[in-house]
Amino acid sequence: MDTIMVVFSATSISEKIAMFAIDRASKENAKLLLLDVRDRDISRKVSQMAGDTGFMGSKMVDQLQKAIKDQRGRLIKEALKRIEEQAREKGVEIEVEVLKGPSADKIMKIAKSKGVSTLIVQKRLKETHFEAPFDVIRLKK
Repeated sequence: MDTIMVVFSATSISEKIAMFAIDRASKENAKLLLLDVRDRDISRKVSQMAGDTGFMGSKMVDQLQKAIKDQRGRLIKEALKRIEEQAREKGVEIEVEVLKGPSADKIMKIAKSKGVSTLIVQKRLKETHFEAPFDVIRLKK
């Protein structure tokens, strides 16, 4: 069975990409692997920006960091759960993995170990009405 891997940046889990991947996996009778790539310490970076502006003390920045981390984690978890449910409704076998910190080498290592045949990745450029907001990459066996 082929495996299609979708690489999501945890800052945006696109419903459009998810639905494309689910439909493709269903048509190709493939397994779907969602790879949630999380930027290390994003909550610290965001809260630190607020602290750097000088209107918050360190205690407030620490509280803000915890709130961002908790809220963000919950939202990501909910989005991935919805995608899992949608895939299962279409009869698609699905697995979710989390990768801490973006790394092309780590992504390719996971793809190789899971026997991924197709990789779907979000584009970094703004989409136009002429193209999809993601790239589909066929991997050599």
